[in-house]
Amino acid sequence: MSRSGTQQGVGPREDERERSSKAELVLTPPGPERRTTAKRQAVAGYVEHPTVVEFTYDTDPATLHERWRAEVGAPPCHMVVDASGTGEVPGPRVAADGGSFAVEGAHPQDLTGLCMKWQDALEEANGRGNLFVAFDSVTALLQYVDLGVAYRFLHTLVTGVHRAGARAQFYLDPKAHDERTVSTVQGLFDAVRRIS
Repeated sequence: MSRSGTQQGVGPREDERERSSKAELVLTPPGPERRTTAKRQAVAGYVEHPTVVEFTYDTDPATLHERWRAEVGAPPCHMVVDASGTGEVPGPRVAADGGSFAVEGAHPQDLTGLCMKWQDALEEANGRGNLFVAFDSVTALLQYVDLGVAYRFLHTLVTGVHRAGARAQFYLDPKAHDERTVSTVQGLFDAVRRIS
């Protein structure tokens, strides 16, 4: 059994998912449409749009911010940790809607650097009211490090989410991994949701 009370390897049905869960693993094929829908559902429960911290391996931070504003809503503050490794990181700026937008970058294999950027973003965002965190994606992370290293890294991130009192979604493509990997990763999370 996982911490969410579900059988390992089998995610809970949508109606079994607890609304109060903090760190959720979303099993979904790649693609911005499915993830945007999941993000929209996650922030729907907030009275005001939350501050957003996102972690990305493959989407340009400015594109990510514009997509969030257009498809989910305008966060008062949007921070992106860019693990694409391009080295092209725009500085903090005021978004067109008046909210702030900032990007921190680190190399995808530098987990210490990424973790430090993640913690900095969480600390910065923590004093700004409600907080939503998105990690895109566990599948991309596993392209750079083995399962044991990824597990420890994700454990650190999930712990940070809990300490910040945030809601979070971590995305994983279950078709890209064997059942052992999916089952191992699931054990870290408060809830697991499967989107086809």
